Amino acid sequence: MYLNVLSQCTPVPLFDGMWRDPGDRSATGYRSLDYWTWLAGRLEAACVDALFLADIHGVFDVYRNSWRPAVRHGVQVPVVDPMLVVAALAATTRRLGLAVTYSTSYHAPYQCARLFSSLDHLTEGRIGWNIVISDTRLGVRAGLCEYLPHDDRYARADEYVELVRRMWEESWSDGAVVRDAERDVFTDDALVRAVRHQGSYFHMDTPHSCEPSPQRTPVLYQAGASARGMAFAARHAEVVFVTLAGPKTGAEQVERLRGLAVAAGREPDDLRILHGTPFIVAESAAAARVKADAYQELTSTEGQLAKWCQWSRVDLDSYPQDADAFEVIGADGGSITAFLSQLDGERSWTVADVRRLVATPKRPHRYDRHMLFGTPAQIADRMEEWIERTGIDGFNLFPCPPTGGIDDLCDLLIPELADRGLVRRAYDPAERTLRERYFGAGRARLRFDPAATALRPA
Repeated sequence: MYLNVLSQCTPVPLFDGMWRDPGDRSATGYRSLDYWTWLAGRLEAACVDALFLADIHGVFDVYRNSWRPAVRHGVQVPVVDPMLVVAALAATTRRLGLAVTYSTSYHAPYQCARLFSSLDHLTEGRIGWNIVISDTRLGVRAGLCEYLPHDDRYARADEYVELVRRMWEESWSDGAVVRDAERDVFTDDALVRAVRHQGSYFHMDTPHSCEPSPQRTPVLYQAGASARGMAFAARHAEVVFVTLAGPKTGAEQVERLRGLAVAAGREPDDLRILHGTPFIVAESAAAARVKADAYQELTSTEGQLAKWCQWSRVDLDSYPQDADAFEVIGADGGSITAFLSQLDGERSWTVADVRRLVATPKRPHRYDRHMLFGTPAQIADRMEEWIERTGIDGFNLFPCPPTGGIDDLCDLLIPELADRGLVRRAYDPAERTLRERYFGAGRARLRFDPAATALRPA
């Protein structure tokens, strides 16, 4: 199975309030290079496939129509730019994959192409791009973009991804850089082409400014859960992050994703699908229960609400508690309504129901659908069950607590998985790039023709 570890360059990676855990280092470590090099070094020693750093721009401000709750509870703020962390980790790791979020809504395609080519060179082919569309309402307040509706953002992102892939794949031939000192020719300009593009959202007529990197195109990650998002992932992504509510509905979602990939002219095996899940692991059941109690006690209720309201773009404080949640959330919250439907498609969700679901921390238990919890053997059993019953390829793991969970993963869970033959004990030297890690030695480049699934402007 494939293992990614998800974190964020903030004091509260994913678990609001857990920075208060006495043993946690994330509250100050998020801004310390020593912390990130320690964390990446631990994951590399455990032969994890990749460290994935999520990111947002702006400050959450939907809950109570204010950014103050998010700031007060450390919800995605303060933050440091993960791109700088990834560049630093390129110097301190040699095999660990490094993936990072970068928004198609906030950054120009040319800059995106240049940045990821640079990181792919510096990591010697270990970089991945998590393509996000972003909530442009948050970006508007930060002065980053103009507002676009949900589906229009995806239409723009289709064109964006096509354009940057053309920069990476078409602009420079493999033999363009000749470094001929005698003739004073660094690059054979006959082997470099301008990328000419006149689209609905972008215009370009220039060559890429970077020579081809080991992967050319970074490994493409995506996590769209709405119908439009799943179609986008099936069209463009190589590694897809999913959050599955249960094995039965999860299997249907995985099958639907692979079917969408086939409809886009790809093969089902062109996708590596990873289930995103938090985990709490301890040597004994009793010790796991102690950690679960701490998780419940430390969870920030208002922090959870501030985060969820931003994700759904709905202020749960501003609607009648008996209002229909699906009507309140609307089309822009397709991934949220899809998740609620997976939880219980038979019930009518009200605003009060959703508020309780979000704000009430639930004590994890051994068979929890939304968190891997228990001893290493118990969690390994559950991971095997998820793979067998859903058809996923692995996991995107969220350590809880953020710092101690890294040690628990490396010291307890991964050795159990290795004993079962589910994960490697050493990196394969033939798999030199991150793409080869996922798709096999000799496959450092894209497995599908970028032009075959691109939306061409009329």
